[in-house]
Amino acid sequence: MFRNAIIIFALLSAAVLLLPALRIIPLGAQPAGSETSRDSEFDTKIKGFFSNLAKGETQSALDELLRQSPLGNPAAANQVGELKTQIDELKMQFGNILDSEKLDVKHFGEDITVIRYILKCEQYPVVWTFTFYRKPVQTLSVLNPWALIELHFDTALN
Repeated sequence: MFRNAIIIFALLSAAVLLLPALRIIPLGAQPAGSETSRDSEFDTKIKGFFSNLAKGETQSALDELLRQSPLGNPAAANQVGELKTQIDELKMQFGNILDSEKLDVKHFGEDITVIRYILKCEQYPVVWTFTFYRKPVQTLSVLNPWALIELHFDTALN
């Protein structure tokens, strides 16, 4: 009987030690380390952004992309307005959008992801870089949402 008590105590001790590392994941969501789920979420958002740009809907493309982003708050309205103007000029300079292709993805820990896409236009390709951040969880709670914290595009292909 004493031996069984030691085994039960050891199991309970291990469970208590592991408890701080546990995170509550919403039903249907993937764990934080699930890069496939994370990348799929980003791909859907970015492809939707490019699709709206191709239709000439720059403002709605930006609104959707910047939802839940610090870049989408009123304090950044001037910067977003400048970005919209630059995107519209880019389309006039390089022609209609024909296609897009993911170039690479870099994960920096569990909470930062940088994705580069090439946007294929009629006259010239444009490289877009999207940086997403998720505030780390500090207690047992639902994972924080991803937010776009940086967006830039360039014609440099390197």
